[in-house]
Amino acid sequence: MRLKDKVAIITGAAQGIGATLAFGFAREGARIIIGDILDGAAAVKQIEGEGGEAIFVHTDVNDEQACLALAQAAVDRFGAIDILVNNAAIFGGLVLKPFMEVSSEEYKRVMEINTSGAFHCTKAVFPHMKDRGGKIINISSASILEGAPGMPHYVASKGAIMALTRALARELGDFNIRVNAIAPGFTHSEAGDALDRNRALPIPSLEQLQINSRSIKKKGIPEYLVGPALFLATDDSSFITGQMIVNDGGLTFH
Repeated sequence: MRLKDKVAIITGAAQGIGATLAFGFAREGARIIIGDILDGAAAVKQIEGEGGEAIFVHTDVNDEQACLALAQAAVDRFGAIDILVNNAAIFGGLVLKPFMEVSSEEYKRVMEINTSGAFHCTKAVFPHMKDRGGKIINISSASILEGAPGMPHYVASKGAIMALTRALARELGDFNIRVNAIAPGFTHSEAGDALDRNRALPIPSLEQLQINSRSIKKKGIPEYLVGPALFLATDDSSFITGQMIVNDGGLTFH
């Protein structure tokens, strides 16, 4: 129970990687707030069915007021905020295609939501963390190291998340708030599998491309992210901030 009585907000946790992190954190004793634009009732039910505590707050992370409401709901229900996982992003709805076919409108939308969400949520939790400390975990992507083709807006947005992680780590260290990132490789989830199906590039499946180049030749699954996230959420990482853990089976080295 490494997170006993800790309060963790996880965005984009109605399904996929975010839900898996929520389940893993709850099993370690954390009380969970799921913030998502999708319905998180099923994830809450699973956590409660395993004896944990969780609530769902409908949240559009591109809306600053919605993020403030998410943080307030956490405090109103559980009295504090100890951990924020910025996971919500546009991914599964994208189509892999040549960059010349990505419209400026689509580029702007992906950049805005994928970067503004982490910024808004961090601003929302800061007043509740500044006197007690906390852990902020941003979900970046190993695609920023691969230079993955077909999704320049997504790759750029996740590169911005790494840069934001470093900037916030500098600024929040005096408040005993650690800010780190995890960069997953291609992961089998609802969003990952949807992206792999929706490709207009003449390339094999993303899983096939990646597994052939990984040092650990396994398929990526959300459960592989729980351990690194727990490490960053606990006191085991108390002297670590501004860093990015790459979790892609040794496809890239960082």
